[in-house]
Amino acid sequence: MSLPTDVLLRTTDYQSSMLEDCHDQWAAWIETTPLEPAQSAYMFEPALDSADEFHAAPFIAAHGWYRQATAGLRNALEAMSHAAAFAVRNDVQHFTEWRAGTLEPKLGNSADLLAADANLAHREQQLGGAGLFGRNPDGVVREIYAHLCRYAHSQAGHVNADIWQSNGPVWVGRGFTQFWIDFCDTVGLCHILLKIGYPGAVFPDDARPLFGAFSERWNNLGPAAEAIFFPPGNQS
Repeated sequence: MSLPTDVLLRTTDYQSSMLEDCHDQWAAWIETTPLEPAQSAYMFEPALDSADEFHAAPFIAAHGWYRQATAGLRNALEAMSHAAAFAVRNDVQHFTEWRAGTLEPKLGNSADLLAADANLAHREQQLGGAGLFGRNPDGVVREIYAHLCRYAHSQAGHVNADIWQSNGPVWVGRGFTQFWIDFCDTVGLCHILLKIGYPGAVFPDDARPLFGAFSERWNNLGPAAEAIFFPPGNQS
């Protein structure tokens, strides 16, 4: 039996509810995103790319490759942040350059642009503190992105060998649990970014437990963010 298969069997045996939740949240994301480019020129492609990350990452993590799986979540958060920033400014030129690969925007710049948007500034004031997009201290976007970057950049303490404490892959319960927390953090924030760039997005009712179970990186803003961006009645 190969090591990844052994990890998969243990993951599905001991942590099947988390793995199932990842699948359900991926399905809810597909339900929420625009189905045709004409519905949202800015969000269609980035949301589709993010759907691939949300589908692939749990599969990878279930086989024990926790660092690689978490690094994939960073891609989704980055793409959705850039797309939302271009959408609020209706910046067709730079969006087109980004999608063509001739422009490489930075996460911090996109967060700054979102923080500066007049409509979002009012929502940020309702959240208080650094909110979702602020800095000093970091808002939610920067906080979660910085955490995911530790895996993407293979920083000390966030590589596979550190998680496995051996060669591998091997099943580590806390490794998959941490991935699931990071997955929920990222998907929830991406729902908000999608809503910003695609006002027609309707949050699936079966995904609502996300906002009540966020990690400390949300600075206890999860329920408030849900109420502001997805109030009762804005659900399927």
